[in-house]
Amino acid sequence: ARVIKEVIEPTIRGMRDEGIPFTGFLYAGLMITKEGDPKVLEYNCRLGDPETQPLLFRLKSDLYKVCSAAVDHNLDKISLEWDPRPALCVVLTAGGYPVQYRKGDSISSLPSPDQTTAKIFHAGTTLKNGTLVTNGGRVLGVTTLGETLQEAHDKAYELTSQIHWNDVYYRQDIGIKGLPAK
Repeated sequence: ARVIKEVIEPTIRGMRDEGIPFTGFLYAGLMITKEGDPKVLEYNCRLGDPETQPLLFRLKSDLYKVCSAAVDHNLDKISLEWDPRPALCVVLTAGGYPVQYRKGDSISSLPSPDQTTAKIFHAGTTLKNGTLVTNGGRVLGVTTLGETLQEAHDKAYELTSQIHWNDVYYRQDIGIKGLPAK
């Protein structure tokens, strides 16, 4: 609520007041200070990646209809339906990302999760002679839903641990700040 009030609403109001109203996705990349203050790092006129995977996984409404309503300036006439469960995404990257990373490493042991509670989004992959290989820095996004954030977290890391390629890297702390202290 604070980010909406202090960052998003003033941004939209400022664009409108300057004669540049905006229709579309406005992504605000933020950092939160130790004092809890939001600081804007960047704005993008697109969905943020990898933030989009958990967001769209929870969206139950038809995304095409939502986008069409935005283009037609009718967003106020539709309501969005959301899956209330927490979602979490762990990004697997090629070692060395974002500076220097290899492409072409064979990806093994890619699980086939229950698509109602987990999806593996491909970002930097390709098929080479019938084999799935890395083809970018951000390679895969393992996204899960859970009845609790802890369940989503545990499920995401369980799937993540099953995926292998040479020099795979992923952060171990995704979602930790939202979990109860152990």
